[in-house]
Amino acid sequence: MKLFLFLNYPFILAVFAFITALGFSIFIHQDIINLINPAMLFLPCIILFAWGGGYKPGILVTIISGVIINYLFLSPNPPFIPTEPILIIRIILFLLEGILISLIIERGRRRHTHDYHRHTKNFKEKIIKLEQEYAIAKKEIRARDEFLSIASHELKTPLTSMLLQTQAALYSIRNVSLAHFSINNLLKMLESVENQTKRLSKMINDLLSTSLITTGNLQLVYEKVDLDTVVSEVIEEFSTRTQREGYEVIYTKKDSIFGQWDKIRIHQAISNLISNAIKYGNRKPINVEIRKENNNALFIVTDHGIGIPKEQHEKIFGLFERAVSPTEYKGLGVGLYITKKIVEAHGGSIIVSSKVGKESIFTIKLPLQTI
Repeated sequence: MKLFLFLNYPFILAVFAFITALGFSIFIHQDIINLINPAMLFLPCIILFAWGGGYKPGILVTIISGVIINYLFLSPNPPFIPTEPILIIRIILFLLEGILISLIIERGRRRHTHDYHRHTKNFKEKIIKLEQEYAIAKKEIRARDEFLSIASHELKTPLTSMLLQTQAALYSIRNVSLAHFSINNLLKMLESVENQTKRLSKMINDLLSTSLITTGNLQLVYEKVDLDTVVSEVIEEFSTRTQREGYEVIYTKKDSIFGQWDKIRIHQAISNLISNAIKYGNRKPINVEIRKENNNALFIVTDHGIGIPKEQHEKIFGLFERAVSPTEYKGLGVGLYITKKIVEAHGGSIIVSSKVGKESIFTIKLPLQTI
């Protein structure tokens, strides 16, 4: 295997040069021999061998070349051992010169190889980074396209319902069809329009919040906030929906908690968690609790619905990420993302623990002093 590593262009050229030098040395005319330095025939070979295979082939060829020079030029007669001091010195100098050249070239090769490997490593790292960025970009584009598809459908649904209800009311009024248009019917239509309007307003608000967060323009307005008041307001806002869908919300307050927060954003974060509990709670009781822990406020909401697989716990907080199929549960998939970013902007954290088919517990931890 190592032999094949030497089969590169400089090494092949070195072999060819060595054979040529050897042949030239054997068949050269004696008159010409007296005019040239025999070492000059083999030094190019040594250089090429050292460059193509390293210092070991260079030194080996140096020794072989020294033997050939001694045999053909310096001591052509038996016993082929130089006896004159000048000849011994010439052989030793040639050997030292060949070894030195081989070592110098080896150092250059190592530096060149080191630079080559370093550049190769840098290029590989850049390629890997580009591939990762490309994969992330593809994933984000796919998520964006899926989000746009879901968003267009979700936004269209309440608008269509509102339009149908409004058209039905207008038709009845214009045709004075009082038999089919009573006060009760009008109230039902208006309630439906109100619910759809609230739903549409929440989706638009989520889209605006997502835009502010992703562009880094989410700004907080701090004020003294009573957490109990905010939670009570959110639960009251959902009272009509919870009654209609058969939910019982059990609210427990262990402490009076005041903190410096952005009231509107904290209201939005709590609203998103309670909305999720209603959506995935299977009409089972929802537990809401606030309490103090050291210098932090805890908001905890527990539903006893479908639960979340452990491998999805981190994913659900990502942008456009959902742990359920969008065909089974409607929504934009941005609520938990917005909630997490709002909480983190306050210097807090949000965690989830869940058992599939049993419960999901979301806990928000907010520092009481954030400014």
